[in-house]
Amino acid sequence: MTSSYIEKLHLKNFRQFKSLNVEFNKNFNFIAGPNGCGKTSILAGISHCLHHSTFQYSRFQEDSEFWTDLIVSGRKKRVGIGKNSIADKGYRQQSIKAWNYPDPEEGRESIVLHEVNEKLDGFCPLFIGAERSIKYKQIHGMTREQGFEQQLEQYSSRGTASLYGENPSNIKQWFVNRYFMIDKEWAIEERENWNRLIEQLPTLAPFNSDFSYVRTGKELEPIFSIYGEECYMEELSAGFQAVLSIVANIFEWIEGTRNGGGRLAVNATGSVLIDELDLHLHPEWQFTLRDGLEGLFPKIQFIVTTHSPHLLSSAKEGEVIIMGRERGQSEYFLKPTSKRFSGWSTDQILSEVMGVVSLDNKDYELLISEAFDKVEEGSIKGLRSAIDRLSEVAHPSDSILTVLNTRYASMVALSND
Repeated sequence: MTSSYIEKLHLKNFRQFKSLNVEFNKNFNFIAGPNGCGKTSILAGISHCLHHSTFQYSRFQEDSEFWTDLIVSGRKKRVGIGKNSIADKGYRQQSIKAWNYPDPEEGRESIVLHEVNEKLDGFCPLFIGAERSIKYKQIHGMTREQGFEQQLEQYSSRGTASLYGENPSNIKQWFVNRYFMIDKEWAIEERENWNRLIEQLPTLAPFNSDFSYVRTGKELEPIFSIYGEECYMEELSAGFQAVLSIVANIFEWIEGTRNGGGRLAVNATGSVLIDELDLHLHPEWQFTLRDGLEGLFPKIQFIVTTHSPHLLSSAKEGEVIIMGRERGQSEYFLKPTSKRFSGWSTDQILSEVMGVVSLDNKDYELLISEAFDKVEEGSIKGLRSAIDRLSEVAHPSDSILTVLNTRYASMVALSND
């Protein structure tokens, strides 16, 4: 199957950006940087290139232009709008005054927004926002699922809305529908996807959690198991709900936006964009989630934002896009770095990749300074006191604490000679 994915994004006079150009790879893309640098705006910008109904969520100017370069079934396309297309009637009150095509590029078809449905061959990314909790809803039976065209339109038009918490998807209803559906002779792809989900669900969870689907009973309540204890879907912790919601949404999107014969998750291509992938997840889970998602959806492109050094340390070469933010900066040219961060400490990633200015623990630094002052003074009693107080705030295996204890022992030995 020929791949479909997002190659590049171009934004001009959009939100806080005077100019933004981002390149993506076709596998995983982790967008990282300090708070307020515009990570979520990148995802929103992509959604605006695909449907005009999302404009209410952003600020444009009359000379704004934006487009995204795509590979759709192996063919190069550029979709969005060119300059002088926007009528600015006030903050978030923009409308289209002209359907101007994006700037042309040789060998790439230019597509203006209103042509998306007819010229993108069904390419329709999935946007998943930070709101991933599963609220209780009583299910009364199997429901009819929307048709292919309806679902394409729904996913295209709600991109930015999904990023900001508006998600009409009902995960429990999807589970119940599959419960009724998978033993039917015609549900070949749905059955294979269901089996894939159930078999690989434990691999997505933290070590020894034994996260698994158990059954759906006559009350139509899906039941899961965590650490050997059964619980209902709404009783899952925030982390388990978040991951289950992401995975189920991707399966639902794959099956809803492709025709029969192209709905197997193992073969599906396309783009999934997730804001704050690390939200609610224990650090151990953040280390393993990337590989778990790739195992379930090996050909899907992921573009995600994150504040997690643990997620970044799980990334492969060419998967991390680093956004800086400096006073007065408004033009950005971003692409995945060739570096891999698996050998970096958490502090190094936080300071050098994510822009955390100060990681110093002031009590810790002051006590270390005091201890070395006592060494210089030759004060055995003062050094012992400083070491004892440092031991209360430092890790037991702290290397500086080890050095100071060694120095203390040496000073005591010399004093006894």
